[in-house]
Amino acid sequence: MKKLTIITILAIMSIAVTNGQFTKLGGGLNYGTGFHVNNETGNLADLHQSPHFGIFLTGIYELSLPIHIAPSFTYFIPRTNESTAAATNAQSTKVSEMMFDVNGHWVFNSLNRFEFYGLAGLNITFTKIKWIGTTSSGSDNAIGLNLGAGSYIKLSPKYDLSVEAKYIVSKYDQLMINVGFLVNIYWIKQNKKSGL
Repeated sequence: MKKLTIITILAIMSIAVTNGQFTKLGGGLNYGTGFHVNNETGNLADLHQSPHFGIFLTGIYELSLPIHIAPSFTYFIPRTNESTAAATNAQSTKVSEMMFDVNGHWVFNSLNRFEFYGLAGLNITFTKIKWIGTTSSGSDNAIGLNLGAGSYIKLSPKYDLSVEAKYIVSKYDQLMINVGFLVNIYWIKQNKKSGL
């Protein structure tokens, strides 16, 4: 399954590169509602809580209007969890998370300053949990489906504000909100060529 996923992502990205044009590049801040690693419940659930805040990098490939492909990478700030419950003997954990996404954007409304789009795509989430004070650790990953919507808001010809909300349907379901800035690489290239 992992090999099939990697092959699918590479195929999508190669199609985007050969048939489209790289138009925007950027990144920003991310918030996720989180999940419990290994879907842990009971006394140990608090120790398995994933991080909530992170940073992301993304690029936008315009295949042809109204379709864009948007690969992205998100790194979450590791979270330290502590439990004082008698059953856990005051243990602590450090949970790390990162994810790769390849989303398709369907731009359904492109106004002068605003572009609105729906999105669907593939998500791969990697998690690691380390028990502080011991050598014990574990890792897990999950493949999921992204569903959501977003908008590009033109701040200037060079820069856009990006706002996006998506729900990840997987073993580790969660709602994610991304807010960031995009640099309009296509506009910069065009204006360099024209000497402006």
